[in-house]
Amino acid sequence: MNNTKLIGVDVGGSHVSASIIDFSTPFSQKILRDDINAFDSAATILGTIGKSIQKAAFDENVGAVGIAFPGPFDYEKGVSNIAFVGGKFESTFGLHVQQALKNITGLHNIPFVFANDAHCFAVGAHYQLKLNSKRAVFLTLGTGFGSAFMEGEELLYKHPDLPEVGAFYNEPFLDSNADDCFSTRWFLKEYKVRSEKEVATVKELAESKDDIAISIFKDFGSNMGAFLFPWLQKFKCDTLVIGGNISNAKLLFDSAFKAELKKLENLEIIYCNKTEECILTGAALIAKKKMSEVKLNQLNQEQYLEDIHEVRKTSQPLLPVSNTLKSDQSYTIFPSFKTNNSINIGHDLLAQGLLNEKTVVIDGFGGVLWEVFRKELQQSFDKYNKKVFWYDIAACLKTPEEINEMVAPSLNGDDPVFGKRYSGQLTDFFNEKKLALLKPEPEADLCIVYGTGAALSNWQGSIIYLDVPKNEIQYRMRARSITNLGSQELSSNQQMYKRYYFVDWPVLNKHKEELLNKIDYIVDEQRINEITWMSGEDFRGTLDDMLEQPFRARPWFEAGIWGGHWMKNKLDGLVQDEVNYAWSFELITPENGIVLDGNNHLLEVSFDFLLFRNNRKVLGKAAARFGNEFPIRFDFLDTFAGGNLSIQCHPRTQYIQENFGETFTQDETYYILDCEPDADVYLGFQDDINPGEFKQALLDAQNKGIEMPVEKYVQKFTANKHDLFLIPNGTVHASGKNNLVLEISSTPYIFTFKMYDWLRLDLNGQPRPINIEHAFNNLYFDRKGDYVPSNLISHPTVVKEWSDGRLVKLPTHPEHFYTVDRYEFTNDVTIATDEQCHCCMLVEGTEIEVIVDGKTSVFNYAETFVIPALVKEYTVRYRNNDKAYLVIAYVKNECCISN
Repeated sequence: MNNTKLIGVDVGGSHVSASIIDFSTPFSQKILRDDINAFDSAATILGTIGKSIQKAAFDENVGAVGIAFPGPFDYEKGVSNIAFVGGKFESTFGLHVQQALKNITGLHNIPFVFANDAHCFAVGAHYQLKLNSKRAVFLTLGTGFGSAFMEGEELLYKHPDLPEVGAFYNEPFLDSNADDCFSTRWFLKEYKVRSEKEVATVKELAESKDDIAISIFKDFGSNMGAFLFPWLQKFKCDTLVIGGNISNAKLLFDSAFKAELKKLENLEIIYCNKTEECILTGAALIAKKKMSEVKLNQLNQEQYLEDIHEVRKTSQPLLPVSNTLKSDQSYTIFPSFKTNNSINIGHDLLAQGLLNEKTVVIDGFGGVLWEVFRKELQQSFDKYNKKVFWYDIAACLKTPEEINEMVAPSLNGDDPVFGKRYSGQLTDFFNEKKLALLKPEPEADLCIVYGTGAALSNWQGSIIYLDVPKNEIQYRMRARSITNLGSQELSSNQQMYKRYYFVDWPVLNKHKEELLNKIDYIVDEQRINEITWMSGEDFRGTLDDMLEQPFRARPWFEAGIWGGHWMKNKLDGLVQDEVNYAWSFELITPENGIVLDGNNHLLEVSFDFLLFRNNRKVLGKAAARFGNEFPIRFDFLDTFAGGNLSIQCHPRTQYIQENFGETFTQDETYYILDCEPDADVYLGFQDDINPGEFKQALLDAQNKGIEMPVEKYVQKFTANKHDLFLIPNGTVHASGKNNLVLEISSTPYIFTFKMYDWLRLDLNGQPRPINIEHAFNNLYFDRKGDYVPSNLISHPTVVKEWSDGRLVKLPTHPEHFYTVDRYEFTNDVTIATDEQCHCCMLVEGTEIEVIVDGKTSVFNYAETFVIPALVKEYTVRYRNNDKAYLVIAYVKNECCISN
């Protein structure tokens, strides 16, 4: 940094100090002071601070502003968390103070960096006093008991030898805490108790020099020494620096204080009488250091991100802004639904639509990069000289400790995969009193409350909802750029995903459903610097249109240790640099999006919006049983030139309900879309299966690395194109290598109990989770021998024939609530839905036209598409000379009502 001039600011309860700090010269600048009323409105308080900064910056080339601000405060974001502290600065609660001060001062292009005043004092005192200490402790004695710690020149926020919160204030002492015992209020309270008189300030008490005052100061010194001794000893502190107003009375307590610390022979105690200068200098130094740190962490997304790849870890491309698909493309990785409603691009147009608003609510799904979005929209408001006060709803969240305790029963400890679905609401994560405290500032041009759950503020105004696809959430999770709802710490990818699945997504889906009919604007946030959006009315109208026509969900693709190369070679548009493709999420609706195409611009939202809009129109008869849960999924398992899947099974219905909170279980089938001649499927037990011997072989593989002879226990069948293998819950199974499996299943998709994984590691070099005990709680050992080919391999039946086609029924197991049909035809076939949602795929042929009410949609080989139940019938046309095979799965009529 070439320019060493910065502004240091100290915000206190009665005044704000500001000064230009030039590190090329000793501290010699004038300190500007302005009175401030901490009980005033947010606009007045920030107006005073802003004017102080402007006066300090007058005619100066400033590189950054460092601000010491009282807490509680989110210093990384620059958001006030001050609540329930007696009223001081509470009008700023939830306010993005950093952005407000930039707006007020007009200093938009330089960093505003906030820090705790004790930290600023420590950094400034270390610099001013030219300390050479190894470990130093810094105290500020005043209205509160401020503390900070340094090792060498580095501030310490966490250390095993320090309090867990990184400060002394809340540590217990004398039936209270340190802040109550070593602050102004202790002196005033103690004097009143001992003298039955009141005194206004500690200074007045010190100057009185009466016997009671002298005894109080002596006790203060003794108490503080007794409190500090074990901490200083444990920390191996060699330098203790004391500042703050109370330190000016050191002659009255120093002897008693040092007497308690005399055993710490190597401790140097320094009283600093330039507390304000040190705080201002430290604030500037912290700002200077911050300027050189260009990194994204879980709490600070303010740094503008030029490169989208900084926040997502994947080789997969983002959804493009515009539809540029080629007409001759055979498989479309970005399928879209054409709408006559407009989809807009960019923050500027969105800002224009909000210029006449007074309050706005911006809510959204978990995983949104909120600070990036906020900054982008603010830059658009800047063009219109709009002074915006932003309020962060995250200030109203319960503490991470409270949330962790609340959701712990749903997370099953350190289990890497399985938890139990949280049954509560989004409001459970918020402090109701803080929500009530969050109020818009009447004097601002525009007040915006933003963040996941912002609508819980109950502010009146336009509602904007930001959606982000589940695949992008996972890419951001892997890049460590987001955290779980209400969490301030990053955990492993497995634990973060588990919490998303079992806790975050269920409550956020309920919230999303409640908001659907209130949304004024829907935003696709996945392209963080080029959003697309549409009006809420147009969005709901488009959803209604989709419920009357065939459509595709947007598939997404993942590599895996057993993954193959069929999809990479056969499906157009896939990134070729990926190591392999194991899965395609063709239609796994909890994780799929739907893409809307309006005036050639693309906007993606989650699939479940369709169910929230009208689940009856989507599911027909099956809505009575499944509600907003889409019952059937389609996905690809690609083992071409790959490996075998793990030997596995899925939970029985009662087990998944009681242990994981799901309403129905993971009953699967394998439809062989393609295979090599040597392809096999493992299915069912050998006739002579011995469960105890099988379990011991599994345990020996897991614990001793002994290879298990799989075919000694599990049958293996040759796979042929268009075979359907039936895998009801509790059935041992696995796809062998060289298969392209179309997995037609009930929707639950993570409840796989792996028993044997061929002694291999995952793509990150880690063992994949093995769940032998879960599996043995669910396996059916009577599915063995001849039962398997008779009952677990579908035996097709022709139920209807006509001149150029036939309908083949592929019977499923009685445990399956869905059935599978295959239409084999040329020319046209008309299919009635019978009030059922049809999940379809062309499994033989090149492309088909699907005609509904005179409108034609085209679907290619291997593309999954949905026919909503509202469509009474549809015509499928195949124009080639060979036959098309169309597979259709739907809920059995007898299974539409819950048992």
